[in-house]
Amino acid sequence: MFFKKKTAVYLSSDEADFNLAKEILKKEQIRYYEYAAEEMPVAGCGARINPARLNKHLNIMTFRLSVGPEDVENALQTLQGKVKFVLNGPS
Repeated sequence: MFFKKKTAVYLSSDEADFNLAKEILKKEQIRYYEYAAEEMPVAGCGARINPARLNKHLNIMTFRLSVGPEDVENALQTLQGKVKFVLNGPS
């Protein structure tokens, strides 16, 4: 199962929307794989200091939900209209 090809169905930087999408998929018993990562800073001379982050002008977390190929259509239909950042198709 670990090396199974997965398709992203959700991508966002909004953590509340991300948690809602996870709850919806869990309720519908659709197995999902979650990924959260922090973007690398644009500037900072290697110190990982991003000026936009200091002023809270930029949300630099990226959240993604992926599903197996057999669940792509069902997951897209389930999430459509309930969360803000559903992807339109396989990517």
